[in-house]
Amino acid sequence: MKIKYIIFTILALGFIGAAIGLKMFFKPHADINKLEVEFKVEATKLMDEFQKGENTATTKYSEKVLEISGKLVTKSKLKNGTDLLILEDDMQGVSCQLDSVWCAANQPAIQSLETGKPVTIKGICKGYLMEIKVSPAVVVK
Repeated sequence: MKIKYIIFTILALGFIGAAIGLKMFFKPHADINKLEVEFKVEATKLMDEFQKGENTATTKYSEKVLEISGKLVTKSKLKNGTDLLILEDDMQGVSCQLDSVWCAANQPAIQSLETGKPVTIKGICKGYLMEIKVSPAVVVK
């Protein structure tokens, strides 16, 4: 009799775990355009904050939606086809991986971006590792 309850409990827990896992796996793609901006910041100011106090800046900005303005220094495509924009400094600037869904619908906007010109990016800050990572991101201006 006890064995039946134990087997039933294990199966129930397994079913609940699988349901939660599937729900998270099939979670809809977040639309960056609809997320509310938590911080509007210049790329140079953001870089200074991370260089002066990485832990403090990480606590403040990590996993937050930022609107970052700065000079576009590099526009490229990664091997997986993702568009990458780097603001202010090639080596230690702000690296923005553009959202693939947004890119598919906005190729003319991406093509019109020119290096050396100002640009505003909205995206989720992922932290600092030699450069500030922002992903996924979209071009605002």
